[in-house]
Amino acid sequence: MSALGRPGWVLVGRYRLIEKLGSGGFGTVWKAHDERLRVDVAVKEVLLPQAESSAEHAERVARAEREARNAARLRDHPNIVGVLDVVTDGGTPWIVMRLVSGRSLKQRLDDGAVPVPEATVIAEALLRALRAAHDAGVVHRDIKPGNILLANGGEVLLTDFGTARHHSDHTLTAKESIIGSFEYMAPERIDGDDTPAGDLYSLGVTLYHAVEGVSPFRRDTIHGTMKAVMFGAAPRPVHAGQLGRLITRLMDKKPELRPSIAQALTLLSTPSAHAPKPAAPVENSRPPGAGRRRREAGRLMARARDHQKRGDIGEAERLLREAAALDDSLSMSFLARLLENRGARTEAERWYRKAAESGETLSMLTLGHMCMKAGDLSQAAYWYRRYADHGHILGKVHLATVHEARGEDDRAELLYREVEQDGDMVALKALGDQWKSLGRTDAAKRVYLKSARAGYAPAQAALETLPPR
Repeated sequence: MSALGRPGWVLVGRYRLIEKLGSGGFGTVWKAHDERLRVDVAVKEVLLPQAESSAEHAERVARAEREARNAARLRDHPNIVGVLDVVTDGGTPWIVMRLVSGRSLKQRLDDGAVPVPEATVIAEALLRALRAAHDAGVVHRDIKPGNILLANGGEVLLTDFGTARHHSDHTLTAKESIIGSFEYMAPERIDGDDTPAGDLYSLGVTLYHAVEGVSPFRRDTIHGTMKAVMFGAAPRPVHAGQLGRLITRLMDKKPELRPSIAQALTLLSTPSAHAPKPAAPVENSRPPGAGRRRREAGRLMARARDHQKRGDIGEAERLLREAAALDDSLSMSFLARLLENRGARTEAERWYRKAAESGETLSMLTLGHMCMKAGDLSQAAYWYRRYADHGHILGKVHLATVHEARGEDDRAELLYREVEQDGDMVALKALGDQWKSLGRTDAAKRVYLKSARAGYAPAQAALETLPPR
């Protein structure tokens, strides 16, 4: 039973829903009242894909159980939001958590950059939270402003362990998926490596965003963001003050050169001291040779990019084929994009499918677009749903367009409301485009404005195309 839009409904006879606090790719969070203990709590309804297969359903339930298990290991830490209970109603899992009065760092950034003293407090709290998680064998995998809560009482808390991985977790799918937010993601995570060093990189990007007021690798397209993460260098921070060296060290592209948490805390407390020696590489359980293949694929992609910039498309294609032959999903996606651009649509689609089945989410979105253009609404819905299911709010906008095309207006409107409430600026821009195409100019202006205020330049440009009232 879904409780979307149903304040007052009582979950498992105990938790009465009061109001929706927010929603994302993995679930909807409600403020609720525990009728038994007579205290307010937060409950997270894990969103299951519509018309999902039994395998998809089992995977989402397993993810919810994993989030609860990982967070429960850390429930007593002062900088981590504690999980209190896990229940299931009508096949839908719910996670009951401590209710935190305050706002997220993402919401705080709507007011502008964070002063260095405040950012220093945030950095120390998150380093201590990550130390506890890593000591317990848990890698969070999605450190970003939206998952950091700033309580009214001054506490800083890490939340949302829905993408976390414990070293004892069994693989949930036949092939690993890239789950998380690309602009904050460590380069090696895109390549498939999940180690504690990746959390530290994401913390560095988050702190950069906090003190500079801009996300260093965010681009106008997802593909552009991925390229920036893999190959780009962030501009030197100019407002970071004493945090500058820590942020720069955390954001090193090479995980073995990032400081350990202990070294990061030392940098935080003695900013003028000489930097500690780099930490030793973190070992993981991946098969021998996997890291070498990923590094080789990365080198081949970098060479292909250089040839593409010079107009040597043939050599770029050859290099990307060589990289894709190493079973590197990102290389497959880049090869598919090149083939699509030169008109080889059938082969491009084949490579997109192979990349998507290996967990490369941008290929899922592209396949949705290709199927939509071909009029295959069922397949378009499948790929958009998979994209949204991996935490990308933009997928909900496109899935709603499928419902519109099918005449399922109620389902489309439900998704539109979720997108607007979430506040993802790229998804808001896409929602504005959709509403503009439907003649809903006032609604389009509202979400364009919200996206533009968050710093998304394409939304500002779109605003200027709307007719004056």
